[in-house]
Amino acid sequence: MGKKRKFSFKKTLRVYIVFLILLTILATIYVINTLKTYEKNQIENYIQGVINDLQEMAKKNKIQKKINHINAKKSEFEQDGVSIEEGLNELFKSNNEITYKLNKDSKDEIKPVYDIYVNNNKILEVALDGTDIETKLSLLTYSKWKTNSIDVEAENGLLDYEISIPSNYKVYINNKQLTEDQISSSNEDKGLIEISKYVEIPYLVKYEVKGLIRKPVIKIVDSNGKEKKSEDIKLENNIKEYKTISEARQDINNIPNIMEIAENWSLFLSNDLKGSTHGFYTINKYLIKDSELYKYAYKWATNVDITFISNHTLKDQAFTNEEVSNFKIYNENAFSCEVYLDKNMRLSRGTELTDTMHEKMFFAYYDDTDDSKDNPTWKLVNMQSITKNK
Repeated sequence: MGKKRKFSFKKTLRVYIVFLILLTILATIYVINTLKTYEKNQIENYIQGVINDLQEMAKKNKIQKKINHINAKKSEFEQDGVSIEEGLNELFKSNNEITYKLNKDSKDEIKPVYDIYVNNNKILEVALDGTDIETKLSLLTYSKWKTNSIDVEAENGLLDYEISIPSNYKVYINNKQLTEDQISSSNEDKGLIEISKYVEIPYLVKYEVKGLIRKPVIKIVDSNGKEKKSEDIKLENNIKEYKTISEARQDINNIPNIMEIAENWSLFLSNDLKGSTHGFYTINKYLIKDSELYKYAYKWATNVDITFISNHTLKDQAFTNEEVSNFKIYNENAFSCEVYLDKNMRLSRGTELTDTMHEKMFFAYYDDTDDSKDNPTWKLVNMQSITKNK
């Protein structure tokens, strides 16, 4: 008879331990892979994965292979021959900010639609399908997301531009000049609207161009025909501001006697200004003939309402607390300033009354004479009340 093999406990134990280690390793790998799959299929991570994939395809100029449908506006200012596909590849492979959010009309949690934005401009709609649901480790339940479609839904095109320039500048997009149709807003001071009828006053205009497919060539030309860089354009730098009249005097040629004009205007409104037609022919020398302020003054002087001013007299010191301040010099032909004064009166019944005038006054250097001589003077064109008169 042969010899019986001795049972080796230690050898068996070693095999068993190795088996347990391998089993543990496999289980760990399974758990790790399951967690990775679970994490990947979290909706935020899946969408980011779609974006990353689009960017990789764009680097190969093949993003169009991922697109199912294209609905995009194309601007009249776009270069000829440029395709949406070219623009998409350029947009997604450039260093742009790409974000996403749930489409406002998406209500199905299993089949949601997400909007993809590039630089805050909506470009894509991504439709997902999460009907395939899995449960792993008896704990983790998740949708195995897949992409149903990726559509270009860019009502404003792939790129839009906002360009803010002075109103007397011109801007060209791909050699085509923008017009009033592209103006989205302006910061034109209402007080300057009237004065701009007589002298040129630049104000900031914002142009908006939508529907561009590729980065355009932008050219900005100033009022002298000189090309400007957009980063150098700051309208506020062209407006000089001074607190006091002594400071402003250096930049206002032949500055008028502003306080005299303000006092006479105040007297005119209270029917205290000397001269024919209730002082109109005294005050009109400060005004541009047939301007809105001129018409207002003439109507006030010839209307019966002026005769209804309460009977009163001016006190010995008719005006107190007078101040001219806060000058804005728009150019050599226009400026504005604030005027403050108190007019002191005594009503016929003995009551004392202080009539406060606090106005922003706009002046234009203008010649409104009918002769051929060029002889401009400073004219009061507009006024904006800061403190309403009593």
